[in-house]
Amino acid sequence: MTELSHVELSTIMARVRTALVGIDNVDAGLLADLQQAEQWLDSRPLPLPVDVHVGFIDHKCGGNHYAAFSRKDLIAEIAQFCREWWSDIRDKRDPATLDDEQVAEIYFERHEDEYLWTERISVAVSVPESVSPLRIGRHLVISTSHIRPSTADLLDQWAPLLPEARPLGVAEAGYGWFVLTDPLDGKAPEMAPPELRAAIDFARAQGCRWLLLDRDADCVDGLETFDW
Repeated sequence: MTELSHVELSTIMARVRTALVGIDNVDAGLLADLQQAEQWLDSRPLPLPVDVHVGFIDHKCGGNHYAAFSRKDLIAEIAQFCREWWSDIRDKRDPATLDDEQVAEIYFERHEDEYLWTERISVAVSVPESVSPLRIGRHLVISTSHIRPSTADLLDQWAPLLPEARPLGVAEAGYGWFVLTDPLDGKAPEMAPPELRAAIDFARAQGCRWLLLDRDADCVDGLETFDW
């Protein structure tokens, strides 16, 4: 697997958690830990530590430093130097016909006065004490056409209520509503219309904590649409 961003890691965790919700006898603590890990990743203001491939060529005119995010890219830069000075090693092979690893290996094995050093190092990011972590979340935006007008009326009724009086988390958003995608419990599954539950499940499957139903947004495949 290639390097992943915070958002990609959090999305994978959300997809795993969503898949586990539908399985009997799943440890509730595991689901809670996964959700906490998603929130932790979403709140990190800076990237995770990253591996960097570095290299140094000691040659007759001094030295060259190289750095790349993969060994392949690093060796490609080093091979460019080797091809430029290929005549120094008096090798009859055409470096253009060799891959980058071969070019570098042959060049420094045959050259008596030049040397190559490479290493992979992990670069950690330090967070300044004066910087408070920002909590950054994700939401999915879809058209209000994915719910019935009668469901829109329900959302209008629920949004002004106190949080404990709402069957689900919802807030008015100008020309639509923000809806929390956490699994519904209590009487919420009975009170929420089926197309709204489907939209919530769809957003949660994409790793989104919130669903934004917006009048001007596009419709998406996989969800029913309704005429207003």
